[in-house]
This record gives sequence, structure tokens and C-alpha cells, in this order.
Amino acid sequence: MNEWNQNCKCSVLVWNGSTDPYLSRPAALQLRARQRSGWARSPGSSLMGAAWLAAVFPTLALLLTIGTARSAQASDLRIKLVERQVERNHQDALTAVERVLAEDPESARRLGLEYLRGHLLLLLERRQEAQQAFATSMGATPALEAYSRYRLAREQYELGHPEVAAGLVATLLGSGPPRALQGSAMRLLHRAISEGGDCRLLGGLNAQRFRRGDRRRLNLIRAECTARGGDRVRAEQRLLGLLEESRSDDIALGAASQIASWLPEEKDARTHLLIGLSFYEHREFSIAIQHLARAKVLLPSATNISAREAFECRYALARSHFWQERYTASAAAFGALAKTTTSSTLQAQVTYQRARSLELANDWEQAAKGFDQAYRLDPGGRWTDGALVGKMRLEWLAGNEATALAAVESLIRHRRTSVASRALLFLTSSDLVQGRTDRAAAWLDRVAQIGKAPSQEIAYWRGRLEEGKRQPLQAVSHYIDAVEEDPYNPFGTAALARLTSGSLAQVARGAAARLASSDQLDDLYAAWLLLGEKHSEGRRARQKLEQRLWADQAAIPFLRLTREPTADWPLWQAALNQPEEMLLALGIFEEGGSVVLQHFPVAQPQLAFTGSIVLAQSGDTKRALYIAEILGKRIPDPVPPQLLPVSYRRLLFPFGYSYLILTESEKRGVDPHLLAAIIREESRFDPTAFSGASARGLTQFILPTARGVANRFGLGRLEPLDLEKPEISIALGAAYLQELSDEFDGSVPQVIAGYNAGEPQSALWRKYCKSDEPEEYLSKVGFRETRGYLTKVLTSRSHYRELYPERLADQPDAEPSVRSATRDPGE
Repeated sequence: MNEWNQNCKCSVLVWNGSTDPYLSRPAALQLRARQRSGWARSPGSSLMGAAWLAAVFPTLALLLTIGTARSAQASDLRIKLVERQVERNHQDALTAVERVLAEDPESARRLGLEYLRGHLLLLLERRQEAQQAFATSMGATPALEAYSRYRLAREQYELGHPEVAAGLVATLLGSGPPRALQGSAMRLLHRAISEGGDCRLLGGLNAQRFRRGDRRRLNLIRAECTARGGDRVRAEQRLLGLLEESRSDDIALGAASQIASWLPEEKDARTHLLIGLSFYEHREFSIAIQHLARAKVLLPSATNISAREAFECRYALARSHFWQERYTASAAAFGALAKTTTSSTLQAQVTYQRARSLELANDWEQAAKGFDQAYRLDPGGRWTDGALVGKMRLEWLAGNEATALAAVESLIRHRRTSVASRALLFLTSSDLVQGRTDRAAAWLDRVAQIGKAPSQEIAYWRGRLEEGKRQPLQAVSHYIDAVEEDPYNPFGTAALARLTSGSLAQVARGAAARLASSDQLDDLYAAWLLLGEKHSEGRRARQKLEQRLWADQAAIPFLRLTREPTADWPLWQAALNQPEEMLLALGIFEEGGSVVLQHFPVAQPQLAFTGSIVLAQSGDTKRALYIAEILGKRIPDPVPPQLLPVSYRRLLFPFGYSYLILTESEKRGVDPHLLAAIIREESRFDPTAFSGASARGLTQFILPTARGVANRFGLGRLEPLDLEKPEISIALGAAYLQELSDEFDGSVPQVIAGYNAGEPQSALWRKYCKSDEPEEYLSKVGFRETRGYLTKVLTSRSHYRELYPERLADQPDAEPSVRSATRDPGE
């Protein structure tokens, strides 16, 4: 009886001693005859033996004709299997695998073909047979025993047998699984135990053997089991221990949620504090406020809370009101908190946050005073940047220009150069969009001297300056500089639009014609961009550019990126010692993805390109994109993206889940290219992405926001793991974009900024603007993170529009394997 019988008490067919449930009786008899004759051990020992095998086993006959050793023959077979899987011809691949398993089970199982058989059966939705294949694989291929056990456990869990799944995965974790499996296995154990698995299985697991995150999860499972056994006091102690250790991961959220569910039983101040801070970290502000407010009341009598922790409690409570958009309440809370500390740094911190609250509450006069006070409390300290910039912008908008300029000089004096550059660009854009040109040149010169602002943004505003001064030649020159740097960047896109329409178009065409006669690559590129393919000079500039690049030996490998033929992969000559390498050679790329770069190195561009392609085709878009981006860093600067193969560019800007994106975008009336760009920047198309701010899934929603959107659009009650389901995450993203678009009258920059920083902050940045121009808004976005995010999303959207102009009508999805070993159940 094999391990499957012992664990699941299921029967398998046994033919005359063969433990392969899929080996037919005639094949078993032929196998024994072959073993007795010795041909099984040496299939090429004689022509007669080969002829006999050819008659009985046609697949082996094909392998024998290659004239290689047995291992090489098997490798050739794997090549064909990989190709069939890449073509999604899973049935043919399965037929070939089963034929070889029947004809030469020893070699086939050593290579892991029984495991591959189970994988293919799952793809063909033959789940019962797949389970038996994985059960057989556990004993047949020791190197893949851990993966086989995990896949079997996954199937048992998904079929509604958590008790069986728990037993299998607990055994796996107790035996020391590969690192690539450890996290997935521990999460599966958690779910299986939570849904009825036997808690006694945990007794065989040593927490110290696991990495920190998995160790914490194991301790959470043990605490939950303790509570299930009725010892709530001991369970709470264990859960509080997890919160004392860390409050930032999803383990902490689980622990806090468990303790909170036992209320209204009264807790002490420290328990409320730990629960409240955990919910605060995970942006569950409504619940955080309940516990932090109770902890605050109990602080005077608490003996186990330090002064620092008491301050943290009050600060988190005030910030929770802020994030709930209760700005008057948060301003009052910060004002009161400032009186509880003598530290000038802490006073500056809370005074700055009070000023921010007042600014968002539209009390700009008091906010400006608050920013000034925060700066004076700790000049040169941590809050100097935000305080001086806040003061500068509000004084400027109030017409107090001298005071605003003095704040900029203070930034420069304190060597806050990057922040000073942003402040100067704020002033520059304010003047230029209103047609004032007398001060902007000096400000832009100072920005360039400081050297902390993007050169493309500076070039764009210099172009605006010269255009405002009615200097078209100089304006065109600066705009060309902006376009050459990156025509997909929002400032490059805006510059190109000004060059190709309006009063500058004729001057720009003349400049482009002159550039087309140059031998400089940048000049030829600019001429092509400005004149386009419809203009003869534009076509000639592109042809000349291509000729020059094809003469560059460093550029050639990237210009001709093609998929390396499967038979030519160095993988087949390598010693495959790791289980992930074996899986890679079987064509199960999503499970072997962690070793792809070892066998498809970026030092060999065509190989790396091939590795990225096969990962994308298997559904591992995140890792495929990662490899494509690493490869992109090796491309010589003069090579423009438009001349790279489209297949490579689509790896950089993938459109996974295209059907869902198109369907939900059409339903909500939003741009599918924008939604795809947001998914790319938010999660890299990883449906299980989890951020430090507790955002989950493709579109990175935190649970409270997701539930709010779902409630407004009738999407039902959501649980945390629902956010990892692509159909739910994409539906939420599209619905939220519709809301934002309605709120901001279709202004794409404001929509994107609102998605990242929240609607109130996006609206506030719009109030700083003197025009509706997107470029002014981008230059006035106050958060560096949001400004970078906005630039990336707009740049990506430009690429998506160019690469997928037909809205992907003919672009099939590369759907992920629904049951790969390194993905969790329920995805």
C-alpha cells in the first residue's frame, strides 16, 4: 500500500505488483518481460533489442533513432513536451507523457513525468486522476516529493477536505520543504486548520526552523487552536505576544482581529493599545479609533505603558481621524497632543500634522501659521521640508509672494535642495500658465543649478517660457530636448503635442527636416518623432537611424530579439539538481520560475528574452516583467523603444487578464489602457500582491476602501482574500476609476493622484493650480511618491495605447495556471 492509500484511504489499481495505477495489464506484462530479458536496462544493446522495442514501444523507438544516451533521449522528449505546453496543447503532452510512463517508467519517473502528468491532468480538469498522479509521484520521484505532496494537499483542500490537506501539508512542513514552497505551505496549513484540520498536527512542527513570517504564522495557528480548545486566556497571551513583536504584517491583523472579536469583554489599556495600533497600521481606522480611544481613557491608570507608547497612542488616534477625513477633529487632537510633550521634534511633528489638517479643512490662514510654527519649533529638523513648502505654497496663493520666496530661500539655506527645486517649479508653473515670463528664467536657472529636478520637466517649462516670450526657435529646441528624452513621459507627450500642432508646428517641421540630415542618433530620432512615417523625411530619418543602430554591435542583440528554439536551451546540458530546475525542464515554468535566471541569464539577451516569454505564457507575469526590465537596463541608450521588437515591449507592458480588464472597463466607461497601467504599477500583475499598507491584489485595495466601493456598486460583502481574486480586484479597480472620474470631471491626472493619495489630497493639489493644464498639476503634486506614481502610470498608459491600439480584440490572455504549487488556494 503506497502513501496515498495510507493518508487518504483511497484504492488504486495494482496490476501484478506494479504500483502505477495507470499502467495497463498488457503494458505491465510487456514491462516484466523486458526486465527479464535485460533490454530494459540496455535498450540499445542490440539491433534485435531495438527492433523489438520499436515494435512494442513506438515512443522509445523514436528516442533510439536520435543516437544519444538514455538521459539525453529523455531530455529530447522533454523538449517536445515543453513545446506542446507552450502551444497549450496539453492533451497531446499528456498522451506523450502517459506513453513514456508505460514504456519506460523508471526513466520517466526519475525525470518527474508522473508529476508532470498530474499537472497536465489538472489543466484538463481531470482532478481525481491528477490526485492519484501526485500521490504516485511522491514515491516515484523523491526530488519532487515535497511539490507532489503540496499539490495533493491543495487538491484535497479545494475539494472540501481540509482535514486531509492539513495532514499532508503538516507532514511536508515537518520534513523541511524547499524554501520556495515554505510560505505557500504554511498559508495552506493555516487555512486547512482553520476550516477543521486537526490541531494536534502542529505538535510535530518546530517554529524555530522557519523564516520569521512563517514562524509568526505558525504561532498564530497555535493561538487559534488554543482558543478552539477553550483556553482563551492562554490564546490571548499568545496573540498579544505576536502584536508585541510586530504590528505591520497580516499575521498581526489576524491576531488583532481575533482578540477584538472577543469583545465587549473589557480589556486593559495595553491590550486596547496593541489592538488599536495594529488596526491603525492596516488602515482599519474605524476599528482603530474604538480601541485607541479606550486605551487613551485608561492611560492615566496604566502602569505597563511607557511615555513614548502613550504618545504613540494619542498620535495614532489623531491620525486615524485625519484619514477618516475628520479634519477639524484631527486638528484639535494634534493641538492637544502638542501640549503633552516637551520634545521640540515631537512638537514640530504634531504641529505640522495639525497644519495639514487645517489646510485640508480649507482654513488656509491658520494652516500657514501652523506650518511656520512647525518650522520654528525645530529649524533644520525632520519636518523642515514639509513645513517650509506648506508655508510657501499657502503664502504664494494668498498673494504674499515675498514671504513665500523667503521660505524657498530658507529651504536652500538648510540644504534641502530637492525640495527647493520642487518649490521653484511650483512658482515657475504658476507664472507660465498665466503668461507671465519675467521671473521664470531665473527660477529655472536655479533649479538647473541645484540639479535635483527631472531634466525633462525643466526642458518642458523652458519651452513654455520661450514660447511665452515669442521665441519659437528656442521653444522648439527645448521641446525637442523633452521629447528626445522620453516621448511617453507626460512632459515628453505634452512637448510633442505642442510641436506638432498650433503655432509652433511649421517651425518644428523645419527644425525636424534639418535634424533629418544629421548623423547624430538623437537628431534622427527627434526628426522621425516630429515628422512621422507619412512624411518622406520622417521615413528617411527612421531608416537612417535603423541603419546606424544595426551597425552597432552592442545594439544588434536587442534589435533582433527572438525566442531561442527550445532544443537550443542550455538547460538541457545543465545538471538539474534542484527540484525547481526539474520543474523548469518539465515546462512547469510558474513553479520553476525562481531558477529561470540561472538558465536564461540576462548576459545572453536572447536567452533572457526567451525566459521572460515562457514565464509570461505560463501566467507568471510578475517574474516575466521583472526579467524584461532587467534586460532593458542593458539596452544601449541610443536604441529607442519603438525599434525594439513588439514582442519584447509587450513583455515590459503586459496586458494580462485582458478579457476582465476590457469587460469591466467597458461596463464602467473607463479607459482600459489606464486600468492596465495602474495594475502594472500597483501589483506588476501579481494577484497575490500584499503591500506594507495592507493593500491586496491586482489593483491594491485596502479592505475598508474595497468594501466601500463594493457596497456602492453592489459587488457584495468582501473578505480579505477576495481581493486576491482577479475578477473581483479588476471589478473594484474599474468601479473606483469611474467614481474618481466622475468626481474630477474626467481629469486623468487627478484621477490617478486620487487613486494613490486619496480624493481629498488630489482635490487639494488641484486648488493650487492656476489652469486646467495637466503639466501644471503634475508639477504641483506635493508628495514625491504620488508624483512618481502619476508619472509612471501616465507613461505606461502611453505605451499601452501604442502597443494595443485595437483594445486587444485579437490578443488572447496568458492565463496563469490555476493550480501551480507556489500559489495559494483560493486565488
